Amino acid sequence: MKKLIIIISALIITQTNASSQSGWQLVTPPPTNEDLYSVFFYDANTGWTAGENGTVLKTTNGASNWTILLQVPQIEYYSVYFTDLNTGWAAGEGGTVIKTVNGGTNWTPQVSGLIGFIASVYFINSNTGWAAGQNGIIYTTNGGTNWNSQISGTTNYLISIFFRDTDHGWTVGYLGTILYTTNRGESWNPQNSGTEDYLRSVYFTDLNTGWIAGDNGTILKTTNGGINWNLQSTGVINYLQSVYFTNVNTGWCSGNSGIMLKTTNSGLNWYSQITNTTELLISVKFVSALTGYAAGFSGTILRTTNGGSTYIANTGTGIPEKYYLSQNYPNPFNPVTNLEFGISDLGFVSLKVYDALGKEAATLVNEKLSPGNYKVEFDAGSLTSGVYFCRLVVSSSNPLKADEFTVTKKMLLVK
Repeated sequence: MKKLIIIISALIITQTNASSQSGWQLVTPPPTNEDLYSVFFYDANTGWTAGENGTVLKTTNGASNWTILLQVPQIEYYSVYFTDLNTGWAAGEGGTVIKTVNGGTNWTPQVSGLIGFIASVYFINSNTGWAAGQNGIIYTTNGGTNWNSQISGTTNYLISIFFRDTDHGWTVGYLGTILYTTNRGESWNPQNSGTEDYLRSVYFTDLNTGWIAGDNGTILKTTNGGINWNLQSTGVINYLQSVYFTNVNTGWCSGNSGIMLKTTNSGLNWYSQITNTTELLISVKFVSALTGYAAGFSGTILRTTNGGSTYIANTGTGIPEKYYLSQNYPNPFNPVTNLEFGISDLGFVSLKVYDALGKEAATLVNEKLSPGNYKVEFDAGSLTSGVYFCRLVVSSSNPLKADEFTVTKKMLLVK
């Protein structure tokens, strides 16, 4: 049977930013008004997002500009995944799976054999992958040319699937369902979640340590491959949609009402970050310890280049005559404080926090800024009580100015 190749002409939409943000930056205006269900970045610049009405978008400059690759009315794409800059899949409503081998310019439909929606697709390499959804799990060893059904042993809908290697994987779904395989999915075995909450996202940093996020603020953690799952305290009751870790300590979890939670101690403590949106954030993905992206309803796309820890805004109060850094307020603080600084010329600004031993604790600003007065909100929820130092370094672009300006302020965090 001939393959149907769908070729879509690209429409490029340029984004502009109303203010500078060093925490979670809301891309405005959004590249689309459609709900976005999945975001995937291969590196800091190149990424894709997929969602409502068959929408698939691509960026090659870190979310500053987006290209519409695909729009198919009455089709929902719930998951997008790439194994390299060229090879990727999108899956969704009606058992739909499509594949590209040229970064998304062209897409080829594949026969999944599933009826109902596919919620999640995951590939270990360009040949080996799995998809899970309303009516079970499918598996391919040839890039999706052929998809084969696997016996899940449950009738509950499956929402997220994740593999640590070619043999070990987990999938989670409705009514607290957790399934685990050690043989590529030839057999799937249930694990006890201890909850009937809908579980919507699963992520492992190694074969033993993993997290699951779900409804009612649920985050579960295991340190033994899922033999035991323990509930972590989040302090929220939001539906949590997506969880992602960059290492065993540092992770994020997104959900409804624009919530973004972060941990730096393996989930022992979770604290909220500022996202400046109330839209449902369905998917979060990081490409490094600092650079990450999130996508959600109404075309919402967020990005951060410092782990989402701060928000910086131009106060609009004119241009100062000289560089300055004001004392933070409140001080002492717990755990949020504000810092204000000003620059009189265009320049590269570095604003960092150091502990009493001189070790860098947080990067608040690390970018070129226009002349003006700025306010930064710093959330130190992941830090321990003690004395910290905030250091401002400005490298002016004005050849008539000194090469560098530096000033340091002492801060006290009391918890």
